[in-house]
Amino acid sequence: MKKAIVFGGLLILTLLGFSYAFAQAGGGFDLSWFTIDGGGGISTGGDFSLSGTIGQPDAGVLSGGDFTLNGGFWHCTTAVVTSPDITASGSDVQLAWASNVLIANIYRASNDPYFTPGGAYALNQTSVWTDAGAAGTVGSNYTYIIRANGDCGESGNSKRLGEFDFAITPGS
Repeated sequence: MKKAIVFGGLLILTLLGFSYAFAQAGGGFDLSWFTIDGGGGISTGGDFSLSGTIGQPDAGVLSGGDFTLNGGFWHCTTAVVTSPDITASGSDVQLAWASNVLIANIYRASNDPYFTPGGAYALNQTSVWTDAGAAGTVGSNYTYIIRANGDCGESGNSKRLGEFDFAITPGS
């Protein structure tokens, strides 16, 4: 019995030592306290967020070559918009997408079909969305990307959709 108590005490001290040794990574951070709990969670403050689950060192996305493994209890992604569609209705552009995405953010660029999305052009939109007056002006060509907005944040990019207007010169 005495050996079991001593072994248990040494095991706890060893685990505490490892958790303290690996509690801080990188410069400029200070994690001078810790707890050992039976669950997990997310703590946030300022520009930082700390997520943890005991006994699960591989939580997150692991990848190599053509394979990706999403491990852990916390795996959460928002599905990418499928079946995006664009139509012209008079001088308006209308975007639509599959019904599995209820709310989406719209990104738009003028005369740049290969743009990298920055700030959203329209937030929290539902399908069918209308960009009033976007069609029919020569020289103002718009490219759109739709990103689903769900419980796990924003999805990746949809296929690019474009509206292009060109002048036609008679006799050429």
